[in-house]
Order: sequence, then C-alpha cells, then structure tokens
Amino acid sequence: MREKIFILLTLLALVVVPIGLTPGVNAQDGPTYSVAVSIAPLGGIVKRVGGGSVDVVVILPEGVEPHASQLPTEAVTAAQNADLLVFTGHFPWEESLAQQVEKPFLSLEQPDAIENYTDYGARLSPLPGDVELGDEHEEHEDEGNPHGYWLLPTNALAIGNATRVALSSLDGELSDFFESNFELFSADVAAFENLIETMNDDYQFMDLNAITVFPAEAYVAEAFGIETVAYLQEGDIQISGSDLLQVQDALRNGSVSLILGSDVARLQAAGEFALQLVEDYGGTLVWWRALFFEGLADYLAVMTYNLGALTSALDYRGGTGTNPAFLVLFAGLAGVFGLVAVLEGVVIYRREKGE
Repeated sequence: MREKIFILLTLLALVVVPIGLTPGVNAQDGPTYSVAVSIAPLGGIVKRVGGGSVDVVVILPEGVEPHASQLPTEAVTAAQNADLLVFTGHFPWEESLAQQVEKPFLSLEQPDAIENYTDYGARLSPLPGDVELGDEHEEHEDEGNPHGYWLLPTNALAIGNATRVALSSLDGELSDFFESNFELFSADVAAFENLIETMNDDYQFMDLNAITVFPAEAYVAEAFGIETVAYLQEGDIQISGSDLLQVQDALRNGSVSLILGSDVARLQAAGEFALQLVEDYGGTLVWWRALFFEGLADYLAVMTYNLGALTSALDYRGGTGTNPAFLVLFAGLAGVFGLVAVLEGVVIYRREKGE
C-alpha cells in the first residue's frame, strides 16, 4: 500500500511541473554558453537555471577520486574551454585549476570567486554526532561538514541563485529567463519538501536516528529530517574502537535503526563494513546517490530517487535489501522528472531567443 501511495504522490509531483512543448517559430537552436562543473550534482542545478542557454560539462570524470590532487588532461581541457566554472569549494584541485585556466568561477566561499554560495544562504552543517576521528575531524570542526553540502535543498537553492546571477552577468538579455528558471526550480524544491512531509506521515522516518558511512550522507538525512548521530569514516580515518562499540550497541538496542550509505561508499571497504554491521547487529541499510548521478541528471530527480530508496528500504526494514522492482520503477520516475526539467528549460530558452 505504501508503495502505491508513494508512486501516486511522485506522479503528482511530476504533473505539477509546468511544461511548454511548442517551440518558438524563429527559435535559435543549441546552447550558447559552456559551463564546466566540478561534479555531476552541480551540473543538474546549473542546467535547471541555465536551461537551453548552457551546455554543462562535468570536470571530474565518474569514478575518479574527487579528493585527488591532480586531474586528468581532459578535465583541464574542459575547464579551459568553458565560459564559466562552478566549483564545490571543497576539492583541493579546484583553486589551482581556476588559477591555471583563468576563467570566472563560483564557489562556496572564495575571495576570487565572482559569486559565493554563502552570500545566497548556503551553510555547512556540523559534522554528525560526537564521534571524533582524529586530525581530519579537528580540521573541519569549526567550519562544519564540507562533504556533500550541495545535497541539502537550501544549499542547492543557494547554488542555483548564485548561478542565476553569474549567468546574467554573461548575458544580461537573458536575465529574465534565468530568473524565471530559478523561480521554477525554487517552486519544485518547495513541492519536493512538501512530498517529504507527506511521506513522513506514513513512514515516520523523521523519528529515526541514523549512522552514516561517510559525512556526505548526513546532508540527505538532514533533508529528510533524520538525525545522524555518528559516521563510520571520514577520508582515510576510521571510527575508533570505543566509538565503534557504541555504534554496535545502538544498532543492537534499536536506538539507531538506519545506516545510510552512498554510491561512493558502496564501492569502498567502508560500504562493506556497513553491510557487515547490519548483518551482525541489526538495523536497515539504505544506499543513496550523493556524487555520481548516472542516468539522473537533475538535482530533484536524484533526491526523489533517494527518498524512494529510503521508503523502499523501510518497507523491507530489518536487512540490507530494498525492493528491486520498486527501485527500478522509482529511478524511472525520477528520470522522467529530470527529462521534464531539461525539456522545459530548452523550450523556454528557444522561445526567449525567438522573441
């Protein structure tokens, strides 16, 4: 029953996205500006604001360690050919790349950036729980959790708003177009947040406590109102033995019922460790998308997928599996959401250029 309700709600969310499918008669085809983004999640946000006026290129190839100090040659070339760079402000290679290619760029909070997300409301949440993981934890103690902050809806909106201003500075004639796209994006985010509240009425996930594999998953948890009390690993530093005992006890006694992992964690030893914890001590393991958005280019499509992964796992709680058929269906629905958003942006842009 829950799955049927969720599918209906998701379809409703798709329907409310306004679409115009009749292009202008004298429309100009093709993108105008090349925007290179650090990672795929930023690309989905940029595309929602830029629509058909931008061609988004992802600098970091899928599967490459995002914290690497050097980039492949093709990544540097993509940045050199771009009109605008959109960075996370977190990865070590971004600052040196900006200096190397000398292109205008956006970032979380950098003096040389033409726009900073913090000026539009972006913030870093504290690292989850009280677990201390050595020097690397202390390094981020005052500045908050920089891992995956773009997944929080308020931060996604801040990135979108900064993008709107930056694109308007490139082409003032399209400023109304960018403003309109951003307003539509904001409305869609608000509708998605209402969907979260509606789903919580049925699943009560906001009453649950969770442990994340990496700190990045905590931002998705925060978006869904789930409290993260600890994380298993940050960078190469793993949870201490004493903290691990507390985690095991919490899973065993049910005070923590979720372990939240991501596409990145699933491919690493930490993901295997999370799987073993659930098998040995109980709880439910949920796999989210946090960095690699393959097949789901739009921010809201990915977050909708993540909400579906959560509710599907809760339907099959008490283990490590979800309903594969339901998750495939949900990925399809999320993909439609992304396609609708892209088509909408292209059509509005073509109309704008045709006027």
